[in-house]
Amino acid sequence: MTIMASGAALLSLTAALAGSALALGAPALAEPLPYGPDTCIQGFVWREARGGDTVCVTPATRDATAQQNANAAQNREPNGGAYGPATCKPGFVWREAFDGDVVCVTPAVRSQAASDNAAAGSRYQRNQPVPTPVAQPPQPEPQTPYEGPSGYDLDGRKPCGTGLPGDRNFDRDFCEILVDQPS
Repeated sequence: MTIMASGAALLSLTAALAGSALALGAPALAEPLPYGPDTCIQGFVWREARGGDTVCVTPATRDATAQQNANAAQNREPNGGAYGPATCKPGFVWREAFDGDVVCVTPAVRSQAASDNAAAGSRYQRNQPVPTPVAQPPQPEPQTPYEGPSGYDLDGRKPCGTGLPGDRNFDRDFCEILVDQPS
């Protein structure tokens, strides 16, 4: 059985689905972050202790983590031990950057991984406060350029006088009232 839908029916279905998403409280779309929700704040990068490890760390820590991964076999007991083939040589411990991380590192490196994990949330852009606009100080009311003290312009004349014929004590340059002047 084949079902064919017209363009209008598809449009109605799309509108109905969109309306139901709004009714169900679908989240508003925010401006997308460049690398998704795990985008790091400036100065931090993904650790990448394994694929999908997006804990934000310094670039030096990421480089050290890559080196630890590359040299993982050098810090294990060659014949295994109490923890099987993942047993570390004396002086080394599991990094534990994530569940199941058994790369052997120094205790200081494991402490750093634990600190990075604890600070992870504060290093994502999604968790940063939205900057609030800086309040601008109130601006003074602009004064008309020709007004001096007590309504007189800088020449000491009233800007427009009374506007009556014969009133010559006003500034023609700024007055909008035209007065017939006797010749």
